[in-house]
Amino acid sequence: NPRGMSAIIAFRRWMLSLTARRRHPRIDSMVPVEWHVFGSAVRHLSRLGDLSIGGAFLRTPAPKPVGSPIVLDLAAPRGTVTVHARVAWTDSTGMGLRFTTT
Repeated sequence: NPRGMSAIIAFRRWMLSLTARRRHPRIDSMVPVEWHVFGSAVRHLSRLGDLSIGGAFLRTPAPKPVGSPIVLDLAAPRGTVTVHARVAWTDSTGMGLRFTTT
């Protein structure tokens, strides 16, 4: 999706303009997001915790196993942006996601 990809590129450029002590700067967020495990028809509604160029924290009481492929559908001004990720780590409040290209 070219429109979705340009939104991701714009977001990454903006994030690069920030500075922080971590490898990738993070911003706090409470953005609502619809998501599902890749290949599953079961949809979930949650909120993103923090965002960075490399990933995000997804707040959920039922995190998926590390390595699970996740698809995020984010509402954007010009439509929905679909982002792919993998679960990098989990805790009792959610899961850390690493953005992927597919």
